[in-house]
Amino acid sequence: MSLLDRQNRFKRAYGALAGFFMLLSFMFLTSMFGANSLAVAQASNDMQAQPPEQASAPDQTQVPEQTPDQTQVLEQAQAPEQTQAGQDADTPISFVFDPLSAESWMKRLTHQVKSLSFEIVYVVSANKRETLPYMWRRGKMPDNSSIEQLSLLNGPGFEQVVHQGKVSIFEPGFPPYSVQGTSVQGPIPQAFVYEGQSFAEAYDVLLMGRNRVAGRMAQQIRVISKDKTRYGYHLWLDEQTGLLLKVDMYDLDNSLLEQIQVTQLTVSENVNQIFAQFSVDQLPQVKARTTASERDLMWRASYLPQGMRVLKQDVHRIERTGQITEYMLLSDGLIDVSVYVLPANAAITEDISVASGSHAVVSKTDGRIQVTVVGEIPVPTADKIANSIVIVDDPNG
Repeated sequence: MSLLDRQNRFKRAYGALAGFFMLLSFMFLTSMFGANSLAVAQASNDMQAQPPEQASAPDQTQVPEQTPDQTQVLEQAQAPEQTQAGQDADTPISFVFDPLSAESWMKRLTHQVKSLSFEIVYVVSANKRETLPYMWRRGKMPDNSSIEQLSLLNGPGFEQVVHQGKVSIFEPGFPPYSVQGTSVQGPIPQAFVYEGQSFAEAYDVLLMGRNRVAGRMAQQIRVISKDKTRYGYHLWLDEQTGLLLKVDMYDLDNSLLEQIQVTQLTVSENVNQIFAQFSVDQLPQVKARTTASERDLMWRASYLPQGMRVLKQDVHRIERTGQITEYMLLSDGLIDVSVYVLPANAAITEDISVASGSHAVVSKTDGRIQVTVVGEIPVPTADKIANSIVIVDDPNG
């Protein structure tokens, strides 16, 4: 889902709170891009100041006019699994695969994503929301450097291209821009496909046995929040390629929130031939940005879900409103949560606690400060984090 689509989901939910959404727009960009959030938000602000023009990705990156039917049989041209590290630094180190270990299946998934050249088409569906199809490619350029592409196949198109530490974003009506990064930011949780089991302190990972997905044998894996404060996930991994075939996200009541279903899978060196036609020198450059000031904040969160830690904290100006906000980024390795604190006299809306799909936005004012929590977590969990913010005299104490 594009950044604009995600922002529009919030706007529909809040209606007349237009002023508040100038702030939420920035906040949501931060929750999506984590450590790169400030650069993304600043680049987005730059786009608002420039005359709109039709964004265009590099040559040969046009998306198909037709999207595949969800019942289409998966197609695959199997390539041999690469078990040796290649010349590209992005190629993972080999490991011993244990088919009876859920952790080993997750490691194999990240290994295969980095090792294979593939094209995957998948659809994202949820209640009361349009089903969105995506195309995800990953492969090698002629110089053996890794390249990755994510395209939204409905509408005029939204696209990301990742090459040599740079994420280039193309969206109709806005000039293209780039931020630093090594992977696309899409609906599939990054920790599943890029970072392996980096969330073990917060979630239990269980092997559930074999099942069929779109006519292929798959291993089902459950990812469960240890303290029952975050969403749960069911994953199905293709036995033959190790790649992801399906992801279901469940709320705290075990009701289905969102589903990602692969409809077409191709593993083939032919994908590299497509990338060979890309003009990567046309990708926009990353603009130099003034980094936000890192400092200890005069407040802290006295409650965090199990396994969640503070990744960064700083103070910066929200360019769209001119307000100064204190910011904290939290992560459990799987999902990120953003916390913003403003003086109460700068508060721009009354208290709210709402959910839009799987994302929660909670904002509370206690007479001294306004606390806003944004992230892909249940509203009760966001509410508990917001209520736990306390002012401290000594941030190092």
